[in-house]
Amino acid sequence: MQVEALVASLHVHQHARVVCPNCADERKKRDKDLVINRSGDVWVFFCHHCNTKGIVPVFKRDKPMQVQSINTNTFDFLQQEHYDFLSTRGISKTTADDAQLFAATKFFRKLDRTAKAVGFPYYKGGKMVGTKYRCIETKDFTQDAGGNNEFYGIDDIKDGPIVIVEGEIDALTLRECGIENVLSVPSGAPMKVSNGKVDASEDKKFEFVWNAFEILSKAPYVTIATDSDTAGQACAEELARRIGKDRCRLATIPGKDLNEVFLKDGADAVKHVIASSQPYPVAGLSEATKYEERLNDLWEKGNGKGESTGYSNVDQIYTVAQGQLTVVTGYPSSGKSNFVDQLMVNLARAHDWKFAVCSFENAPEIHISRLMELYSQKRFFEGAHRMSQQEKDDAFKWVKDHFLFLDSEGAEPSTIDSILERARVAVARIGIRGMVIDPYNYIDNKGNQQETEFISGMLTRVQAFAKAFGVHVWFVAHPSKITRSGMDLPRPDGMAISGSMAWWAKADCGITVHRAKPNVEIAVWKCRYRWIGQQGETTLAYDKATGSYFEDQSDDFI
Repeated sequence: MQVEALVASLHVHQHARVVCPNCADERKKRDKDLVINRSGDVWVFFCHHCNTKGIVPVFKRDKPMQVQSINTNTFDFLQQEHYDFLSTRGISKTTADDAQLFAATKFFRKLDRTAKAVGFPYYKGGKMVGTKYRCIETKDFTQDAGGNNEFYGIDDIKDGPIVIVEGEIDALTLRECGIENVLSVPSGAPMKVSNGKVDASEDKKFEFVWNAFEILSKAPYVTIATDSDTAGQACAEELARRIGKDRCRLATIPGKDLNEVFLKDGADAVKHVIASSQPYPVAGLSEATKYEERLNDLWEKGNGKGESTGYSNVDQIYTVAQGQLTVVTGYPSSGKSNFVDQLMVNLARAHDWKFAVCSFENAPEIHISRLMELYSQKRFFEGAHRMSQQEKDDAFKWVKDHFLFLDSEGAEPSTIDSILERARVAVARIGIRGMVIDPYNYIDNKGNQQETEFISGMLTRVQAFAKAFGVHVWFVAHPSKITRSGMDLPRPDGMAISGSMAWWAKADCGITVHRAKPNVEIAVWKCRYRWIGQQGETTLAYDKATGSYFEDQSDDFI
């Protein structure tokens, strides 16, 4: 009765995985082998160690508990046909039972009907948080609605290196080969891939990386062994970007996936693939074939391979690519910060990019209100064309979904290392693709270096971060001094920025935002790569009420 009493006392919704009281005292390791599942009006339980099994009816609290035992064949335990299917993938009965797989009947879209399936339970903290099902008739998958976005196998991770694969069958394949500490991504490779990278619209699907961030951070390194096709490699790139490429290794799979290698060449071949994994490649040393697609695009379309700024005239001289550094300068109150905010809003609207914002001159709540105005094209504060309560709520939710703020409210001044460390967390948490540091002169020089040396080293670290994590960084820096030419202010460029020529030398792109009535000048004074843009200038109109930039002009603009 020990197990029945335990099952009846648990306060769980649908699933649980706990230590079995019938066999725990006899074992050195208190593994959570007792699986409990809700099936209609009963709790079904089964211990994978001592084979204790049975059911407990679900009663209201004010009714007495009743216990009954029944034959396990009436439950959804794996039958021979399920084991036969798994054996075609090289998965033994022992491995299937150890993984606590179970039988189910689910609806599958490809068949357009219900069919028999193998259920892969997802556990976290000893509780089942979701289930994925594989049809045994054809290759099709489905999963329970409302399941948590977690790695498959996260509860079985122990100290040591971790291997990440693309599917549950690959994870079980590694178990067959005696390789432990294996995780599988919960929903396979991303559906939307462009230029070998995961589309930003897929970012939320990678929430499982952040959910496991503490566990991943403790591993000495992580080996990524996703499928060898385009989607699998894009998945590997996004995983490494979020975990940190310096902590990752990449397995080269001589076939579609690890299961195919196992079926063809056996366990030793799979072990060799994992053991031969190499440090994850970081930008800087690549074969020419890597750039063939980009080269063909340049030949066919010319310059402008980055993401659009949202303005056709600006796109002629400047577009935005991940992994680069743009230095933005201009005189105080010239609109440079507003212009960068506008770029972020445009990219978030058009491509679902996420951003980290480190803005020293604006309190986060003020900056949020400004982004809400750019999004809604309405005023936040009182006045004409003010956003309604519903528009305010909608705009705030949109900003919350796309921006994180690296606030500087602590007593200690920010260093570039503290900023980049928080930015790394933002990559893991929401998959940021852009970051703003505004402005430079608030960053603390803790080493008391010469200013030129400090700026050069700082920009080197920012460049390395941008390339390693695939994040575009906009760094705002003021000119050193104002020298008038008559009544006009000359337009500054990278050579005019305070402190060091490194602002020009180390930027991938350099932009000046210059107030020259009736419009605002956008001038590109450096563009390292022709496929991104070129030196040149254009103008945008500016709406004072919402801080928005436009290509067209009207009497409302300055």
